Amino acid sequence: MRYVASREEMQDIDAYSINNVGIPGIVLMEKAALALEEVFLERIPTDSRVLIVTEKGNNGGDGLALGRLLLEEGYTVDFYEIGVIPHDSDSHQIQKHILEQMEADFLMKFPDEEYDVIVDAIFGVGLKREVAGRHREVIERLNQMEALKVAVDVPSGVDASAGQILGIAFEADITVTFGLPKVGLLLYPGADVSGEVIVKEIGFPNKAVEEIAPQMVSFTTDDLELLPERKAWTNKGSYGKVLLIAGSKNMAGAALLSGTAAYKSGSGLVRIFSCEENRVILQEKLPEAILTTYDSEEKAWELLPESLSWASVIGIGPGIGQSAFASKLVKQVLTLGKAPLVIDADGLNNLAALLQEDTELRQLFHEYEGGMILTPHLKEMSRLTGEEIAEIRSNLPKAAASTADKGHVIVLKDARTLCPMEAYLHTLI
Repeated sequence: MRYVASREEMQDIDAYSINNVGIPGIVLMEKAALALEEVFLERIPTDSRVLIVTEKGNNGGDGLALGRLLLEEGYTVDFYEIGVIPHDSDSHQIQKHILEQMEADFLMKFPDEEYDVIVDAIFGVGLKREVAGRHREVIERLNQMEALKVAVDVPSGVDASAGQILGIAFEADITVTFGLPKVGLLLYPGADVSGEVIVKEIGFPNKAVEEIAPQMVSFTTDDLELLPERKAWTNKGSYGKVLLIAGSKNMAGAALLSGTAAYKSGSGLVRIFSCEENRVILQEKLPEAILTTYDSEEKAWELLPESLSWASVIGIGPGIGQSAFASKLVKQVLTLGKAPLVIDADGLNNLAALLQEDTELRQLFHEYEGGMILTPHLKEMSRLTGEEIAEIRSNLPKAAASTADKGHVIVLKDARTLCPMEAYLHTLI
């Protein structure tokens, strides 16, 4: 796993490196420029014409430092500073002074010429407000230009903490980000305008990262090595007994897909608890599954207790529908179940209604001892929390974290999946 940083966490890591460890900011800026230069030298011919668009902050300083290095390598580089921000950062002033002494080309107006590469060094990680006025005009024009587009750290206009577009965003083909991946580069719609994300180390000390301790991590392919290997001398009884309460009349597919997924994830024995109408298709398509079927509600209540006691893991919800019977199924599982429990799909929809209406159910839910995982998509999350989908989507990490102290694990499903755990540690897939 690797850390993924929010805007505030990355700013804190930067500040700790400068103020506590003693690394001058201009040194970090120079290393950022060297990292950017490395990407250029690997991918972009030195006879390319490059336009670097900046503002007066440190992101702009990174762009100026990159331009100086590219000039030394033989690239043709023009600089366009928007200049709406009234004050230069100290490091930006230094970089601009060096370029002025080198007689670099600073354009007085937005260029009409064509370029091979456009570099966005306007805002970077720190932006919180909507992009407006001259900044918006410039980004609109940059997006219309035919060129390879490279963003410095974060495409200007992307909220680095939530991935939202703050009015408009630079549409990058490549984003070179420093130190750690940023949340906003992984979550949509920010990921849509980030292109290929390249993470470059620029010298933030491990002590700074450990001190700030970003609260989000993402999986990498290296994490696959953590999965246990199946031993040659084991059998299906060695890998757990999964009870899936899934499917209803005309909804056999949900039970079939759930059972197939359980086997593919490594389950040893899979038992599907469903209505009698689904027996034939399940026997034909998933003959290895154990089937427990009911042809009446009375039969379901008769068979359910033994099925629950058999299981080492319980899953409920896919395709069970929303009805008085399905609602009672959910309540009975919370009442009688002892094993770890996964609630998905219609299980969540019925649960959301029960939590609003049934005081006894709320107590069963909060006191369930086997451990519980809820796997909502955004609409199901809206039903569970009462928040509008737009509000949830506007800040997925915040929405997921808001459930982290409720005693159960939430797996918030979207194009990226977030899972808040103890101490508000998130897993971003």
